[in-house]
Parts: sequence; structure tokens; C-alpha cells
Amino acid sequence: MRPSLNTEYMELGRAPASSARQDREVKSVPLPTENALDTAQRRALLEHYGTQSSSYFNLQKGVEHFGAEGMGYVSYFRQRFWGMDFNIAFTRPICARSDVQSLIKSLESTTQRPTVFMAVDSECAGLLADLGYRCNDIGVEYSLGIHDFDLKGRDKKYLRWASNFAQRGFEVKEQSWDEVDAQRVYEISRQWLGTKAVSSRELRLITRPPDFEDAWKVRKFFCYQHGRLVGFVFFDPFFENGRILGYTANILRACPGVKPNGLLDFTILEAMKRFRAEGVSRLSLGLAPLHELEATRGEIKSLRYFQQWMYRYGNFLYAFQALAYHKTRYRAESEHWYQCIPEGISIPRATIATLKAIRVI
Repeated sequence: MRPSLNTEYMELGRAPASSARQDREVKSVPLPTENALDTAQRRALLEHYGTQSSSYFNLQKGVEHFGAEGMGYVSYFRQRFWGMDFNIAFTRPICARSDVQSLIKSLESTTQRPTVFMAVDSECAGLLADLGYRCNDIGVEYSLGIHDFDLKGRDKKYLRWASNFAQRGFEVKEQSWDEVDAQRVYEISRQWLGTKAVSSRELRLITRPPDFEDAWKVRKFFCYQHGRLVGFVFFDPFFENGRILGYTANILRACPGVKPNGLLDFTILEAMKRFRAEGVSRLSLGLAPLHELEATRGEIKSLRYFQQWMYRYGNFLYAFQALAYHKTRYRAESEHWYQCIPEGISIPRATIATLKAIRVI
């Protein structure tokens, strides 16, 4: 298990002086501005600094970007609601650690709006805490080392069972968009959404809505039962120093009623075989929101109490418990992520406004 903010809160807020100086000893860059970077520039920065498993979410449609070439950027959604006007940043800034704080300060100074960070790792949360942010646990992200992963042990009995779906007539193919039946994909997606509490809209920000087309470096695996398309998993990449470090299983959808259950896990396990052969290091199963929340130093206690209530009683809005249970079946490593809120924001209003921006309500 990776360390949480409880154990690293003070250390993560500050980089060693020598490290900070080395990061600063580079050529000067332009002052960051809104939407100054084109798609190619954002992608190049993402390949270098996009280490958080949700980093690819920065490329989703309908969001703003603030930054400069050679430095990095923050992606955010402007939310105006109930007399409030603020930015919602949904993952850590795409920049060097030493530039995180200055980039955030520039963003808020330029936009004249406070910024709420929805789901950042413990390192970023520590840096935000140094800026006066109050950081609450938002849930657990599960990831695993692909090369070390196996299906041994009683705890993985279900996964061993799912891994044998080829014997039941299932087959997984990685395909480009022009190789699949697009109408069948749309139909599966529509049927899948119809089984969810939020059935009329795609969630966004803390996830990335699906691209029903080929997308830059996204891997798409489709599951067939006796030749008929019955489900799919889309994997978003995350990076380290210009190379793909791993993939996040971002979009998982299956045709309701297909038996036996488990075709999506079969699809993930088959995709992992391909990733392992390619030398990819990690697979992220994504965030389990509000799962196993911990008290953190400087948190907003009332927000944690509300989130715990939501996890227990709010499954009519979002399947918090079912999602967490599914991810824990992989016995993966866990890392707590954090929601970070600047002082001066009304917590009840900000909470409702954020849920609306994500499209949970």
C-alpha cells in the first residue's frame, strides 16, 4: 500500500532546496495564460509530466487549459452556480513538481477565481496544503504492477474463473474504430447507461467520457461472445519522462444480461497479456470514490462526514460500493487521493456545484 497524506503531509509539501533549484535552472518560459497551448503542445507536456493515472483526463472535451509551453498547464472546468464562480481542476497539474504552486497561483490570479482540486495524489495535496488548501480524502485508486501480477491464491478465485472465458465462447480483440460495428458499440453503451442511476448523461471531469472514434494513444479492446460484440474496455495511457508507464481502465461497458457475468474482467485480463508482452509496467483500475475514507490533518470534517454518508446511502446516485468491491477483487495496491479546497469557499454550495459539474446530480 502506498503512503497516504496522513504519513507524508509535512514532507510532501516541500521539495528539497537542491531539487527545486535544479528544476528552476532551465531556460525562461513565457508567462502562463489561458488556452495558450495547442493540442500538440498539451500532448507533449502530458507525455513528460502526466504520471497520475488520471492524467489523460486533461484531454477531455469541454474544459479550459491554463499554462505555457516549456512549463506545463492546469486543466479546469469553470463552474458558476448559486452565486459562486470557481474553477474545478480534476487531476494534478501537468508540470514539474517545482512549478505546481506557481502555476496554481498564476491561474487564480489571472482568472480571479478560486480553484477546487477534485482528485489529486498525496504529493500534490501536500503542495496544495502549503498554499492554504484544506485537503480531504476523496477515495482510493487501485493499481497493480503488470509483470508481478498473477492469479494465484484463494483471494483471486473469481479472476481465475473469469480468465477462462475463452472456453465459453468469448474472444477479446484490440481493434481500431473502423474495424468494429459502431452501431453495436453505441447500442451496448446506451443499454449500459440505462442500468445506471445517472442514465441520461455521461459523467465527466473525474472520469473521461468515451470517444467513439480512434483517440490518441488510447487502446480499445472489444469482447465477443460466439462472434457477437457484447462489451468493451477503453484504456487511457499515463506517462513518465516521455514513455508510457501504464494504462487506466477508464471505460468499461457490457451488454446487460449476457451470461455468465465477468466478461469485462476477462477483457481486462486479456488486455494485460498484451501490455505485459509490450513491457508496459502498470495497470490502474481507477478511483473508487469515497471508499475507505481516512481523517487527514487540516481536513474539513463536515465534508468527510457528508462523503461517508454519501458512500453509505447515496448509491442511488452512483454505485460507490459496487465499484469499490469490483476493484478490490484484483488485490491491487491502493493509494488515497484527495479533494483540496481553498479557504473562503462555502463547502455546502461547492459540494453541490461540484456534483452538478461532474453530472452526478
